[in-house]
Amino acid sequence: MIHLDRSAGSSPLYQQIYQQVKSDILQGYLPPAERLLGTRTLAKMLGVSRNTIDRAYMQLTLEGYIESRQNAGFYVLKLPKAFQSEKGVNDILPSKEACSNDDHIVYDLTNSSHTNNLFPKKVWKKHYLQALDELDKAEQLSTLQPFQGEYKLRKEISRYLERIRGVKCHPNQIIITSGLQQSLDYICQFLGNTQKSVLMEDPSYPKAREIFKKNAYPIVTAEVDEKGLDLTKVERSSEIEMIYTTPSHQFPLGMIMPISRRQELLAFAKEKNSFIIEDDYDSELRYYQRPIPALKSIDYLDRVIYLGTFSKILSPSFRMGYMVLPEQFTEAFLDKFKLYNSTVNLLNQIALANILSSGDYDRLVRKMNHVFKKRYEAFKKEFEQFKAPIKLSSNVSGQYFLLTFPDKINQCDVIKRAEKEGVRVYDTMQFWQEKATCPQESLFLGFSKIDLEDIPDCVKRLRKAWEN
Repeated sequence: MIHLDRSAGSSPLYQQIYQQVKSDILQGYLPPAERLLGTRTLAKMLGVSRNTIDRAYMQLTLEGYIESRQNAGFYVLKLPKAFQSEKGVNDILPSKEACSNDDHIVYDLTNSSHTNNLFPKKVWKKHYLQALDELDKAEQLSTLQPFQGEYKLRKEISRYLERIRGVKCHPNQIIITSGLQQSLDYICQFLGNTQKSVLMEDPSYPKAREIFKKNAYPIVTAEVDEKGLDLTKVERSSEIEMIYTTPSHQFPLGMIMPISRRQELLAFAKEKNSFIIEDDYDSELRYYQRPIPALKSIDYLDRVIYLGTFSKILSPSFRMGYMVLPEQFTEAFLDKFKLYNSTVNLLNQIALANILSSGDYDRLVRKMNHVFKKRYEAFKKEFEQFKAPIKLSSNVSGQYFLLTFPDKINQCDVIKRAEKEGVRVYDTMQFWQEKATCPQESLFLGFSKIDLEDIPDCVKRLRKAWEN
C-alpha cells in the first residue's frame, strides 16, 4: 500500500510513489513478472494526477525495475540477488534532506532556457511542412549529408550576414554545426595542438574554455576594461594560436569593443600569426539601437573565424549554429573533414533556410527584442524598490544582466537564501579563469525563462531573501 505525505516540505508525490514501489520490489513484495496497477487506476486510488504516476513509472522504467509491455501495462523485472535488500522500507526511503529536487524552485533565472510561449510554433510548423514537401521526392531525404550542411541554408546565411552584420562571405566558407562547442571542436582539430596557447578574455564563456582544455590547449587570459579585451596586459612573448573574443557584447560583462580596439586586435593577430574566433552569440538582440557590424566585417587580414547561432532567437534547444571560415584556409579545412558528414538535421536546415528567405526570421528577431527589452526594464523597475542600492548592468542587448550589491557578498550564501524563497540565481565565479579577480559583489541573472507578469513576484521573493 502506498502512503503519501502531502504536508508542506515533504518530497514530491511522484518521488514518494517511485521510492515506495522501488522498495516493494527490492523487498520482494512485488515479485518478478508482477503486473502493476495501471496509471489511471493508481492515480484515482491515490487522488493524484495521472502525470504524477507516469513520472514515477517512467523513473522506475529508466532504472530497470519495471518494463512497459505494449497494450499490457507495466511489469516488474527480475533483479540480481545482489540488489535484494534486507532493510525495512523506512531505511530505503531517503530523508527529505537527501532528496535532491527542484520542485521548490518557482523561478529559474537562467539564460539557457526560454519560456514555452516564445518558440514560434506556427512559423516553424509552416516552414517545416514546406521543407518536408520539398524533400518528399528528393534523394537527399534518405542519404547522408555532406559535412558543410545544406547549400540552400548556407546561401541564406551569407545573404543575412551581409545585410545584418556587414560580413561578406561565400556559402562555401560556411559550415553548419550543432552549436558553438562543436564549432570550436572542429577548429581545434583543424589547427592541431601546436603547443601554442588560446588567448581568452577574463571573464569569458566557461563552456568554450572547456573545449579548449579538452583539446589540450594552454589558456592565456587577459583582463577586460570598459572597451573589452585589453591586449596591453598580454605577455608579449606568449605564443598564441587563437584568440577567443566576444567583441559585440562581451560575455558576461556586456561592453562593446570600439573600432579602435578592434583594429588593435587585428594587428595583434597579425603580429602573433594567430586566428581570431569571434563569438557573435547574441548580436541580433539589440534593444535600443541597430546591431553594430561584426569584427569579421573589417577582417582585411582574413584572420577572423566568425561563429553564429540561431539558438537565441528560436530556442536554446534548437542546437544549430554555423561558422564562417577565412578564405585562406577554407579549402584545407574542407579537405581535413572530407570524410565527415553533417550532424545537423536536414529538415531543420531546409525549414530554417525558408524562414530566413521569407522574412519570418527578421520578424522573430523584432519580437524577441521587444519581449526581452520589456523583461529587462521590468526587472530594473522592481529592483529600484530595494532599500539597498542594488544595480543592474546597463543592458543594450542579450537575455541576462549582472546584479551588483553595494558591498561584497558571499555568493553561495546569497544564492542559497534566494533558493529558499523559490528563486534560482547564479554565481559569477564560473566565468573567471582567475577566480581571485572575480568581483565578490555580483550575481548573474537571466530573464529568458520568466514571463513578464511573474517578474514582480520574483523580485519580491528576492527582497524577502536578501533585505534581512
